[in-house]
This record gives sequence, C-alpha cells and structure tokens, in this order.
Amino acid sequence: MAIEVHSEIFIARPPDEVAGTMFNPKRDKIWIRSLAEVFPMGSGLYEKGDRVERVGDFMSRRYSAKVVVMKCEPGRMVELYADEPFEQKQRYMLSEAEGGTDVRITVQSIGEINYNSPITILSRKIREDLEGDLKKLKKFVESQ
Repeated sequence: MAIEVHSEIFIARPPDEVAGTMFNPKRDKIWIRSLAEVFPMGSGLYEKGDRVERVGDFMSRRYSAKVVVMKCEPGRMVELYADEPFEQKQRYMLSEAEGGTDVRITVQSIGEINYNSPITILSRKIREDLEGDLKKLKKFVESQ
C-alpha cells in the first residue's frame, strides 16, 4: 500500500533564503534530523540530475539512500527520488507569501514498503519527522 504525507510551515524569510538552506545538500544535516551523514556528488544548490547519498535512521533502521534530483525549479521546487529507507519521491515546494515563504514537503512512497508496521503508524512517523524537520529549518533560516 502506498502512502503520501505532507507537512507545511511558514518561514519569515524570502524564498531565495529558504532555498539557500533547503535546496543545498551540504546543509541537509542542519535541518533533517534523522541524517547522520550526507555525501553530495556535486556542489551548490540542487540541479536536475544531481546525486546525493544520505545515511540516517528511520524507525530504528539504519539506511543509506541514493538520492537523485528528478526535477528542479530554482528557488521554487525540488523533486527527489530516494531508494531508502523505502522507495519514495520527495517534493520540496517554496511559495512566496506575505512576509516570507510557505514551505511544503510531500513524501510519496513508490511500491511496497518493507516495514512491519501498519501504514497508519508509518504515515504518522513520517509526518512527525517532517514537522520536526520543518521547525528546525525555520529556526535555522530565521536566525540567519
């Protein structure tokens, strides 16, 4: 069974400032709490075709994800494919809003998910992780 989870937050900074952290793989560990290591295969902000390896933990399992940038609209949207901790598509969306930026992350599973937990528990865990990550992103970007 597939899952799709969204989380949103408002950040009181313009989209280009948010993108400077959110769309920069060298800054992933600053705001994605589950990551232990990140190995970008390029430099600068994400561009279509870029590859990154992310090592982290999800539901007490260590993973090493191969991440590929599938789509990119600089300063607005990045769509990533990741093979771990389950096969998924991630979309980071930035929209200009009064006084800052509306930020939205969507995680959509592809194919079967090999966890011994019900989909509702997995979905809740992913949503909690996304909400925590976005709060951390907000705190970091707004403090700059």
